[in-house]
Amino acid sequence: MKKYLLRVSVLGLILVSCSKDLDFDMVDDIAINPSGTIPLATLTLNLGDLVNDVDSTIVVDPDNSLRIYYRQDSVFTYSASDILTIPDQDPFELAVSKAQPFFRVGVALGTIAGAQLGGATFSDGTVGMEIAASDSAQSDIRFKLTFYNATLNGQTYSDTFTLDALQRTLSDSSLISGLSFDFSDGGTRVNFLDIGIRVLDDDTAALPDNVVYSCGVALRNLGLEVASGYFGQRVQAAPAGNFNFDVNGIANFAGGLFLTNPNVTLITKSTVGLPIQITTDFDGENSERTRVSLDAPPFNILASPGPGIVQESRFTLNANNSQITNFLANIPETILYAGDISLNPDGNVGPPNFIASTSNVVIDFEVDVPMEMRMEDMRLDQTIEDFSISAGGNEDFFEKLTLYFNSENGLPLDLNLRVVMQDSVTSDSIAGFQIGLLNAAPVDNNGRVIAPAIADNEVVFDQTLISALLRSGSLRFIAEVNSTNNGQDAVKMYSDYELVIRSAIEANSNIKVNSL
Repeated sequence: MKKYLLRVSVLGLILVSCSKDLDFDMVDDIAINPSGTIPLATLTLNLGDLVNDVDSTIVVDPDNSLRIYYRQDSVFTYSASDILTIPDQDPFELAVSKAQPFFRVGVALGTIAGAQLGGATFSDGTVGMEIAASDSAQSDIRFKLTFYNATLNGQTYSDTFTLDALQRTLSDSSLISGLSFDFSDGGTRVNFLDIGIRVLDDDTAALPDNVVYSCGVALRNLGLEVASGYFGQRVQAAPAGNFNFDVNGIANFAGGLFLTNPNVTLITKSTVGLPIQITTDFDGENSERTRVSLDAPPFNILASPGPGIVQESRFTLNANNSQITNFLANIPETILYAGDISLNPDGNVGPPNFIASTSNVVIDFEVDVPMEMRMEDMRLDQTIEDFSISAGGNEDFFEKLTLYFNSENGLPLDLNLRVVMQDSVTSDSIAGFQIGLLNAAPVDNNGRVIAPAIADNEVVFDQTLISALLRSGSLRFIAEVNSTNNGQDAVKMYSDYELVIRSAIEANSNIKVNSL
């Protein structure tokens, strides 16, 4: 029989990676005599070996206790454009003529969700000019557009547009990268635009009499560099997504894991100058596609105190304010997330909001949990494919085989193992057996093991089991794991815990086994 039986049965003992190398002391060339019982293998597992991997999520504390640490950075990333955008503006209408060659007006900048801007600088955008004349002129007509409350390179912004001779319409635009606006009109208003248009030609007599030039001015494709003011009170959806929950070894288990001191911390880093409240929706999905919600309450993200300053906020979820115990007991392998973000949840209070093009809010997901737990009927289910054992074409090659197991279990875990033999052709279950492979080591009042538990077990392969074994194409191992006292006692895991399993085999015939 292959050595998979021992290897897989032991992998269900603890929350470790099933690819972790275990210390097998195997007998490579075994001769089995009719009445002889010989050693087969010895397995040694020390929990301290689990932390040697560079990517291990299990760490050792100074008292040798084990802890699970996992962090997923940038679960949510909320950028400046998600918080404040300036929509394309409807044209502001200004009209000039021979009788009135200059026109100046104050208008309101259109914003979203009641945003009230005191100032802003735009990294890009255009100012568009649409001119419609009631009649054409014999010469070019120039128009000077001025934003009196905007500067570019320290100078009041203006630009000139030309309506060609004999033309009655003009559609043109200019880039306004770096344009800065004071929307406050000296601190007395918000969203204020001061616009003027003037006919530049000195000889206005050249203008046709009674011709009106309707000028439509529109700001479009505005990209914010910086802005300040009040950005409104609104709720909007946060970006949804998912990530793998890659904690060593737990993906192969199903249910029954209850951490007694669980917590998850949501760490936010904000360079946005406004308060935000976020309602998260984390769902953990296990290997059987069962989902359990974390049910986290809303939490507040503090505003950055100044441009370029990172403000960190931390929010811890525990058994008192969430469903974290059931969330982790479901043993998720994938975590799906979504949520809602509320800007300025208390309204227009406190200092003015500010934002820059590089501003964002980033949320990290951190699990830092001592390995203090109950395991109640936690199940590990694995199948070894392409299993085969040769009997030289003779099913009577073996009359009887007996496997013996002796364990010195320094882990506070019971393990009951069920082995199912599956037909090589149909994959149907054809036979199997169960064994109580390990008894949980007793623990003291602090959940620490006080002595190893000794157990002796045997599995007898009669003719029925031997026949089924020879027909098997795969073996399915189903292990149920319970902590001390049938899963009712909480236990702690320490790096000095050790497990030793010895095995032997007895048969009634002379055979030689070379690759167990």
